[in-house]
Amino acid sequence: MHLTRVQLSNFRSWAELSLDLVPGVSLVSGANAAGKSNLVEAIYLLAALRSTRAQTEGEMIRWSAPQPQIMRVAGTALSEGEPTEVEVAVAARDGAAGGSARQRSGAPLTSKRIRVNGVARRAADALGAIRAVQFTTLDIELLTGSSALRRRFLDVAVGQLTPSHAAALSRYQRALTQRNALLKRIAEGSARESELDQWDDLLSAAAAPIWEARSAAAHALSPQVEQQHLALRAPNDPAETIALIYVPANEPGLRESRRRDLARGSTSAGPHRDELLIDLDGRPAANFASRAQQRAAALSLRLAEADYLRSQAGDPPVVLLDDIFSELDPPRRERTAAAVSAMEQVILTSADPAAAPFARSELAASWQIDDGRMRAAQG
Repeated sequence: MHLTRVQLSNFRSWAELSLDLVPGVSLVSGANAAGKSNLVEAIYLLAALRSTRAQTEGEMIRWSAPQPQIMRVAGTALSEGEPTEVEVAVAARDGAAGGSARQRSGAPLTSKRIRVNGVARRAADALGAIRAVQFTTLDIELLTGSSALRRRFLDVAVGQLTPSHAAALSRYQRALTQRNALLKRIAEGSARESELDQWDDLLSAAAAPIWEARSAAAHALSPQVEQQHLALRAPNDPAETIALIYVPANEPGLRESRRRDLARGSTSAGPHRDELLIDLDGRPAANFASRAQQRAAALSLRLAEADYLRSQAGDPPVVLLDDIFSELDPPRRERTAAAVSAMEQVILTSADPAAAPFARSELAASWQIDDGRMRAAQG
């Protein structure tokens, strides 16, 4: 799979951009804050259908966008010769004074529209129309951050292959919200405990396919992570083993944990509390690995994700590398470049083009961002 065109309108720092893309390795260079990461975020939005950086979708709308404030990202991808067009548009809602209604953060309240080949689709149905893997300098948080980040790592990988997984997550979240609301009403004395029975059954049924899909993905990814980790190892590095261990939060069951749930007013068992353990030499990498070891492990996770999507879909994803080479030592730069070069399309950004381990003759395209404009790089 590769992208042939990406168009942005009022996306973060970009007022307008239309970029034609080709297979192979493409380099986007520019100073810090030039808009490189914004471009990568926009491209990945076409695959994940939600931002990896924004707390709210209104943050993606360019601050100085004219009224009505509408952000639009569109892209066309080719897979086995067949084109697929995906468009994501986020519009600010009108406020009482004729401007945009805003949240306390300053970002506007929004509505989102997704189209695939011109047809409006729900996010759960559009996921996977374009497949991509994004590498960023923040990937180390997959190890050191909250369990929600690791659950999302699994869910995005699974969802790009099986759109029904996103629908299952949505069903589960709706049932979870209802059960939690009922727990609070029971605590207030306005509902009976017996009313939990139907929600326990609904929640358990909604959880089952999520647990099954996550478990299968973790099982498939673990040896791929190990393989990538070994491939990145420098000759003088100690031999290390890395493993992914999926721990579903299904013990005790909903009925068995009811007393605790009533006391705390929320649901304590279910996919929303699952954990993906990342162990290095049999110990949690987040607690015992050095910063350099954690960075290598996080890179191995992303490389394994790309291989997983390629092996399961029979078609490689688009690979996005956002300024990651500046933080890698020369041997790992070369090994990472060799690993991603096997993919059909790689789009990488760098503030320092010399840090990118690709000769100019190896690049399919090279651009420079200056003053908010994209131009072909010289030399």
